[in-house]
Amino acid sequence: MGVHMLLYWTAADGAARREAYDTLADAIACLGSSPAAAERWSAQAAALRRVAERGADDLPSARAAGGEAVWLHRVAISDEPDQLFLLSKASRQVVQAGASMQAFLDSLAMFKAPQQSFLGIAVDVAYLPLDDAATAAPMLQDLADVLREAVAAAGGRLRQVPDSAAAFQLPATHGARHRAAQYVQLQQLFGE
Repeated sequence: MGVHMLLYWTAADGAARREAYDTLADAIACLGSSPAAAERWSAQAAALRRVAERGADDLPSARAAGGEAVWLHRVAISDEPDQLFLLSKASRQVVQAGASMQAFLDSLAMFKAPQQSFLGIAVDVAYLPLDDAATAAPMLQDLADVLREAVAAAGGRLRQVPDSAAAFQLPATHGARHRAAQYVQLQQLFGE
């Protein structure tokens, strides 16, 4: 599985989003340009969008009672396609579910049409040969620095999402639950 680092790009005033996305995509494509590099590095980029404040993930009982929203953050990771992670900020828990839960939650979401706005670009990079975060950290940091240089011309900033394993009481061994917690931490950075 490797050790992952989650980065995010936000636009400077007047910066072109498409240009920044293309620059990041080109830099990421260079990571896998040789067979040797493809065995060591993995990277993915995705657009970040803000969804309406009350969403389909609120439990029906909470909506009916008019109570507080019970946000269940859904995270699906591409190299774990048969798994879905549900994270609750309120109870600081990470629950792992089968992919069939995604279909159920998607059909719930069809009843709502949330307004979305562009926030930035998330970049998930991984150093695949290692599972120890402390050992892989210098290599991941070097890669993050290269990506920062690549997007500097497009404007904006590429920042690292802080580790949130302690906040969710996760074990020291790095895994898919740690990655899911990073995505929730990313949402918190944008005030959701």
